[in-house]
Amino acid sequence: MGEMRINKYIAACGFASRRKADELVLNGLVAVNGEVINEPGYMVDIENDAVKVKNKLLKIQNADLYYVLNKPLNYLSSNKDPHSKNLARNLIHYKGHLFNVGRLDSDTSGLLIYTNDGDFANIMTHPSYNIKKRYEVSLNGYLKDDTKDSIEQGVLLDDGKTKKCKIEIKKRTSNSTRLHIIISEGKNRQIRRMFEKFGFAVTELKRLTHGRISLDGVREGQYRVFTKDEILYVNELKQKHL
Repeated sequence: MGEMRINKYIAACGFASRRKADELVLNGLVAVNGEVINEPGYMVDIENDAVKVKNKLLKIQNADLYYVLNKPLNYLSSNKDPHSKNLARNLIHYKGHLFNVGRLDSDTSGLLIYTNDGDFANIMTHPSYNIKKRYEVSLNGYLKDDTKDSIEQGVLLDDGKTKKCKIEIKKRTSNSTRLHIIISEGKNRQIRRMFEKFGFAVTELKRLTHGRISLDGVREGQYRVFTKDEILYVNELKQKHL
């Protein structure tokens, strides 16, 4: 099989994206045949070299895997948590290494992607790629049009101003609003904090799409593999950005 650049090798093993792999190398967390490697351009002999990251031996995956999970409420996105047995990862019946693409809080439901493809995960989550995500939101009050317009222009939060977004009103009553919001970033609890800034509490939050990946055909607590069209989307993204 020949040689492969160290960051590409780590990504091919499903451990991290190439960008993250470079950071691991520069931080002295990667060893080849027992020697720490600090050069991101190091070439790995795929057949003969033993590569470890944080003392974990890596092995190239036979194939890239992509799953869509419809995460229920009260499940954590984390792969490990000593304080909870409700881990979303455990709902997927595959024993190999997978990681979640982005996060959903325990009190947020909906679409969560799992994969062993680090490059794809990085493209889907890094703010510079502007991958859009659609959420269904329920609020505890009537969202006026002028407030909607203000939120769409960006909201100043403690960790910076949010990017412009798009809000589509689905239903309004005197004491509630149901809407869809489309954002292209993922600050911690961003949507909840955006509406809290204007005096609203989010009573329900569900992710519907992430890029061109959707919940189509997936009931709550269930999962499916990517469709052919979704795999084409993965390839398009990687060809464009890698």
